[in-house]
Amino acid sequence: MSDKKIRLSVKGVNKRFGGLQALSDVGLQIKEGEIYGLIGPNGAGKTTFFNVITGLYTPDSGEFKLDGTEYKPTAVHQVAKTGIARTFQNIRLFGGMTALENVMVGRHVRTKHGLLGAVFQTPAERQEEREIKERAIELLE
Repeated sequence: MSDKKIRLSVKGVNKRFGGLQALSDVGLQIKEGEIYGLIGPNGAGKTTFFNVITGLYTPDSGEFKLDGTEYKPTAVHQVAKTGIARTFQNIRLFGGMTALENVMVGRHVRTKHGLLGAVFQTPAERQEEREIKERAIELLE
C-alpha cells in the first residue's frame, strides 16, 4: 500500500449531452509523484472526463478534491488557478507572437496584478512580468 499523498480525487462524475450519457459514475485518484495514463476506445469518454476535470465542461454531478480541498471545475481560468490545466492535441499558438511570448501567455492565470497592473504598468507588475519572462526562458531552454 502506497503512503503517497493523494493530490487529486474525483468521484461519481456524471456528464450528459442531451440523450447521451458521456460519463457515468467516473472517478480516479492521482497520487503525488506517480505517472498515469487514461486509455480506452474512441467514444469512451476520456476527453470528456479531462474536459470536466479542467472546467471546460460543467459536470452534472461529482466530487472533486485537490490536496484534500474541494474545488468546483466550473470555469477553466478558475481551475487553472488551482494548478490543474490541460493541453490539447492540436495546439493553437498566437501566430504574431514569438515562442517566448506564447509561453508567457500561459502564466496569465497566475499573475497577481491583473488588468489594472498591466494597464498602468506599476513597478510591481513590471517586476512580475520580468519574473514570468525569466521562467519562460528557463522552460524554453
